[in-house]
Amino acid sequence: MSTFRPFLDETCVSADSARRWQAMVLALLVALVAVFMASSAHADVDGQPSVAIYYGNDVPVDMLAQFDWAVVESEHMGEGQLDELEQYGTQAFAYVSLGEAEHWRAGESLPSEAFKARNEGWNSQAADLTQKKWGDYIINERIRPLWSQGYRALFLDTLDSYRLFATDEASAAEQQQALVALIKRIRSEFPGIKLLLNRGFEILDRVRGDIVGVAAESLYQSWDVRTQSYRDVKPEDTQYVLDRLREVRNDYGLPAIAIDYVEPADRELARETARRIADEGIVPWVSNGALNQVGVGSIEPMPRKVLVLFDASEIEYNEVAYSNAHLNIAMPLEYLGYGAVYKDVDGPLPDDTLRGRYAGVVSWLNGRVGAQSAYRDWLLKQMRDGVQVAMFGSPGVPVTGELSDLTGLQVVPSISDKGLEVVDHDDMLGFEGMPSTPATNETGYELVGDGLTAHLSMRDGNGSNFVPIATGSWGGVALSPWLVQQGMADQARWILDPFAFLKRALALPDMPVADATTENGSRYWMTEVDGDAFMNRAAFPGNPFTSQVMLERIFKQYRVPTTVSVIEGELSPEGLYPELSSQLEPIAREIFKLPWVEIASHTFSHPFDWPALEEGDLAGEGRTAAGFAYNLPIKGYRFSLEKEVAGSTRYINENLAPPGKRVTTLLWSGNALPPEKALAIADRLGLENLNGGNTHIMSDNPTLLDVTPMLRPQGNHLQVYAPVINENVYTNDMTGPYWGFRRVIETFKLTDEPRRLKPIDIYYHFYSAGRPASLNALKDVYAYARSQRTLPLFASEYSRIARNWYDAGIARRLDGGWQITGATHMRTLRLPPALGWPDIAASSGVVGVSDLRPGRYVALSGEPRVTLQLQRGEPSTPYVRRSNGRITQWLNSGGDVTLEMAAEHVPLEIELAGTAGCRVSADGASRRGGGNTVTLRYTGSTSGPVRIDCG
Repeated sequence: MSTFRPFLDETCVSADSARRWQAMVLALLVALVAVFMASSAHADVDGQPSVAIYYGNDVPVDMLAQFDWAVVESEHMGEGQLDELEQYGTQAFAYVSLGEAEHWRAGESLPSEAFKARNEGWNSQAADLTQKKWGDYIINERIRPLWSQGYRALFLDTLDSYRLFATDEASAAEQQQALVALIKRIRSEFPGIKLLLNRGFEILDRVRGDIVGVAAESLYQSWDVRTQSYRDVKPEDTQYVLDRLREVRNDYGLPAIAIDYVEPADRELARETARRIADEGIVPWVSNGALNQVGVGSIEPMPRKVLVLFDASEIEYNEVAYSNAHLNIAMPLEYLGYGAVYKDVDGPLPDDTLRGRYAGVVSWLNGRVGAQSAYRDWLLKQMRDGVQVAMFGSPGVPVTGELSDLTGLQVVPSISDKGLEVVDHDDMLGFEGMPSTPATNETGYELVGDGLTAHLSMRDGNGSNFVPIATGSWGGVALSPWLVQQGMADQARWILDPFAFLKRALALPDMPVADATTENGSRYWMTEVDGDAFMNRAAFPGNPFTSQVMLERIFKQYRVPTTVSVIEGELSPEGLYPELSSQLEPIAREIFKLPWVEIASHTFSHPFDWPALEEGDLAGEGRTAAGFAYNLPIKGYRFSLEKEVAGSTRYINENLAPPGKRVTTLLWSGNALPPEKALAIADRLGLENLNGGNTHIMSDNPTLLDVTPMLRPQGNHLQVYAPVINENVYTNDMTGPYWGFRRVIETFKLTDEPRRLKPIDIYYHFYSAGRPASLNALKDVYAYARSQRTLPLFASEYSRIARNWYDAGIARRLDGGWQITGATHMRTLRLPPALGWPDIAASSGVVGVSDLRPGRYVALSGEPRVTLQLQRGEPSTPYVRRSNGRITQWLNSGGDVTLEMAAEHVPLEIELAGTAGCRVSADGASRRGGGNTVTLRYTGSTSGPVRIDCG
């Protein structure tokens, strides 16, 4: 792994030499590079850019993209990651060692004759910069490939390595002149390239016009590569580096960056060091010695991912979607604002430093894992690094030795299953139910460490006391069978409060929470229709096609954003019903012409069991547990993911879509567990995707175990689950009651309060038009949705919101505010009451706030970078309290606001607050209210400019 070198004292410029060079530098009159300084998008330190440096193997692009500048090792960047890193304005700098040859690049054609000395600490060779072959190597084999990959900025390291062999001033001067020439050659051969230097103080006067900034390591905290230890920097060395960085900033007008090194576990020292550096007007970056940790800079990206471990060997197809970790833990994590990154506990686990990147590690294991030794060592490393660990079910390894010492847990041996009794428990237990008779525990712990809390204490018939559920400074453990109580079929209940346990065990901070259910104070409402039964006959006079009934009685009557899909294998002449194709295709064309209908594909052969199907399988073979074939038995068809996704999309676009409209979304079929390749095809085509999940919580079984997650990650792709399941579940696969879909209203209510977990999703098939009872139930569902305060949107936009939610960045600023990056589709933060209210006037890109029963929701403008400042009371300047539309323009200047909004195919409504003493101008709107609140209503879906003048 590449890493630039934190130079030790003896490798730095000598003090006497430094003073001579300092005198020369101070004699120079240098113009400030003001243009660059003004270009920083979200600077925090005297207008200088925020900077991150990361050389780990698995680059956390979503976190680095929150900085102005991000230095990376290009060899560790995956396909497409450079574009992802720079999409919100971040400048990516590729690492280049200018003065040394790194040992791990030995396979390249290195000019060994240029090597003059060995750097033992880093196992590298210092090069003679005067050798032309070395310069050619740097230009042609290091930089030119980077330029071809798209890098337009470089971080140049090891500039002082010639000091290892050029020990007199004359030879050092030759090396410096060669270094200057090489830098200028880089600038000449790669026009416009940006160069950031690591040190190189002696040559700054000669290259000041060629560089954009200067970094130096170890201002206050250092890493000693020889002893592999962290240490404080000596005061005299601190002063030397500080003086040089001040010269960079003050005399050269360039960003000055200090890189310090702190143990991964000591996050508070990292924060203190970053603040100390920033107080000097220097850009901070504080990380670990290997620079494979997400550290602390001018901003501190808050980890929004949790590493979730499961045992794939216990699960059919090794499919994470069937695991307890996914089914039971992911949704509570999502509500708390955290996305799951799944890893098989017996597979390769991340070897970079995880503190700062992940909010913690969560496991749900049913017993001991296979790779006992490897997993134990990995777990111990995470705990030593200060990563919080929450263990559900079983720890997976014996809690003995160092693991016992770190956790403060000591196994109680030989627990009897006779005479078990609950001695005590707190409100972490009894979340949805509490067993009247204690279940048998195979194991439990005595709490022997400091700072541990027992949430459940028990005693067996032999008088042995033990604790199955506990939390401490390291995390927490919750043993089976005290997680879920299993009653009758489909009647399980949470015993443990998963929200409270996760928050406490992972020590999750109070911070703004990314939310994908709400925008501008309104709950999202989407409508999606799977193409099944398009060709069925309905039980209405004349036996029309269900698709015709749906067109006339639903789609034309409810003019709200509706995503409608068809199955190519049911409509096309190549499908199951070629004799009906000439009648069905015109109906599809009529549906797709409706302006409020979005076009989707429901695949070619409607796979019912995606994991069971393999490329080339003959259609209709195999049977699912429910008795369905693996896919529709289309004659002669052999299964092809390309045909299912790209082929069905092409068929619809070429045969059914009206001019100017195209397929936007793939609605997954059957068990909706597409493989990574299918998701990759959809992403390649620019299609959004939806379906899967099984959220159907109802009043007779009000358990959150029936609320599934929002997302299923597959490799580098994301599947978006339907927020609520379709009518098949409520009607027992259309065997009755046919009016059963009316009960989805219960689901909508139970996923709204006390926690808003899901949007409203009216999700059904053409089956619902088959009978009067099912059609009337569907109308009742629409009536309920219309009665709510909603923001209607297409399924494709919800998919964008959900996927955007996963990677949007939230960072803590050194000034106490918050920076949100990349929230372009997902535009809502849920604010814990302890944080107060948004200060609209002091913030940037914050448009409103709504205090609702499920929470306090802050509305954002959709700009790539937003700054949120907080205050104790409700805003007194103008803001959007509620709307059924989305912001298309927001300008806030000194309390005067200009905004524009647009709804999706419904009349727009806007409720403004904080308008006391202000004049509101809104052409074309009817107005209600006055004083501090004004409501605007439009007959159309757009507002035009709304001006609020408070001057």
